[in-house]
Amino acid sequence: MARRVINKVILRVKEKRVEVDALFNTGATRSFISLKLANELDYEKYDEAKRVLLAVENVEAFMVGELIARIVIAGFELPLSHVFGVIEKLRHDLIIGMDIMEPYEIFIDVREGKVGFKKYPPILEII
Repeated sequence: MARRVINKVILRVKEKRVEVDALFNTGATRSFISLKLANELDYEKYDEAKRVLLAVENVEAFMVGELIARIVIAGFELPLSHVFGVIEKLRHDLIIGMDIMEPYEIFIDVREGKVGFKKYPPILEII
């Protein structure tokens, strides 16, 4: 039976650090953070919110800014910072999308409810 895969990750922005349950979502092309959590990490607010469509019929959300953060997954800090879209009323505090999962070859084990790396330590190949 397929289920949601939620794992603890650490986000670091300058001297601030939070540990949070992240939803790993292969259907999300981009990664997102809730406005509540982004406020704790001093995100960059847009002058005007941008309407974004979700992968559910007739559902839209508003992206109010961006957060650039370091991320630790499965005990390993990824070598680059990543940009998270800040979304009002996001159901999960953090969604890890394919923009992070694909380059680092993160796999999801739905049976065990865990994430891992195909190669450890993960290597980012820049072509």
